Amino acid sequence: MKQVKKRKRKLIFKRYVISLILLMVSFSLFYFGGQEIQTTFSLKGQIRENLKESAQLDEKKKELETTKENLSNPDYVEYIARGKYLVSKEGEQVFKFPSIDLKEDE
Repeated sequence: MKQVKKRKRKLIFKRYVISLILLMVSFSLFYFGGQEIQTTFSLKGQIRENLKESAQLDEKKKELETTKENLSNPDYVEYIARGKYLVSKEGEQVFKFPSIDLKEDE
């Protein structure tokens, strides 16, 4: 009779230990799985931001390439130098008129 009770106690203890181990394994799987999901969402957000930044940089690159092409054109360089920096040819006079503000305060 005592041996039967000891076996039952050992069996109950083994089940308790196994249940406790399975519970700890389940908890750790949920915990680390949650962390992985959070990391995944964070990385997806960073990817979206990087793609937006990449698109902006591509647009800026196109603008700079256009400017580079324009600067290799002597007519464009002359247009910019004369209009923006008031460079004149020899013997030429440049008159700059004030711009008319459309929203004048009366």
